[in-house]
Amino acid sequence: MIQQSFLPGPHLQKYIREYVLIHLEIDKNLEVPIKPYPANPEQGITFYVKGFVTSVDPVTSIAEKRPSTVIFGQPISRQNLQPTHEYLMLDIRFQPGALYNFIQIPLTEFLHRNIDAELVLGREIREVNEELADAPDYETMLAIVETYLWTKIRQINKANYPFEKIGQLIQDNPQSFSLKKMAKEACMSPSQFERKFQRQMGITPKFFSRICRFYQAFELKACKPTLDWLSIAVWTGYSDYQHLVKDFKQFSGNAPNLLIEDYTSSVERWHATGLIPNFV
Repeated sequence: MIQQSFLPGPHLQKYIREYVLIHLEIDKNLEVPIKPYPANPEQGITFYVKGFVTSVDPVTSIAEKRPSTVIFGQPISRQNLQPTHEYLMLDIRFQPGALYNFIQIPLTEFLHRNIDAELVLGREIREVNEELADAPDYETMLAIVETYLWTKIRQINKANYPFEKIGQLIQDNPQSFSLKKMAKEACMSPSQFERKFQRQMGITPKFFSRICRFYQAFELKACKPTLDWLSIAVWTGYSDYQHLVKDFKQFSGNAPNLLIEDYTSSVERWHATGLIPNFV
C-alpha cells in the first residue's frame, strides 16, 4: 500500500495545492475497512484509475458508486467511503477558489457532490484517465496530470477576484477569520464579498472558516493521538471543548473520540499486504 502527497510543479502551485496518491491491494478474503470522510476544505478532481469507490451517506444510508473521474465540490458533512480490494486513486486538490476558474461554473452547483468529470470537461478527461491506467509508474502519472492541467490552465481567463489568496489565508489560519477584514482586503462591501465568495467556493466565508478549523483539529489529533482534546481545542482557536464537540458532530456525525476510532481503522491506516510489484 502507498499513500503519499506530492507538491505540484512551481508553475502550477498558484492553482494546485497538492496531489494525493493512494494505491492498495488487499487480500480478497479480507473485508476492506470503510474510510470516514468528514467535511474538509478540499475541492478538486479525483481519478479512480483502478477499482472504484462507493460513497454511503451515514444518515440516509444512500449508496453511490462514483464515476471513474469526478469533480468534487466542498464537502459539508460526513460520507463513508468503501473502496474495492484493488484501488488506485489520484486526487488533484486545487487551491481555494481555483477550481471555479478551471471549470467556470459556480461551485454552489457542486456543493457536497461528486459529479462525473466527463459531463463538465468532455471526453478529454476520460482519455487522461486511460493514460494514467497505462502509466508504468507514479512519476509518469504525475507528469500526465501536470501536462493536462497546464494545457487547460493556460487557456482560462486568469483575471478574477482575489479569492484564491483570501481562501488560502482562511484555510491556513481560520482562527483569524473576520468578514469585514477579508472584504476590505478584496475592496468590497461585506455583503458583496460574501456573495462572490459563495459563488466561487460553494459556501460562505464564515462556514468555510468553521470547516477549516474543525479539520485542523481533526488532523492534529490524528497526527498526535496522545494530545488531549482540550489542548487541541485551545490550539485550534475554539473558545472551549464543547464548541469543538459541536463542530465534530455537525461535520463528522460523531463525537471527537468516535471519529478518531473510525479513522484509525480505515483503509489508509490499515497495514495492507500484497503491494503491487510494478508500483513499489
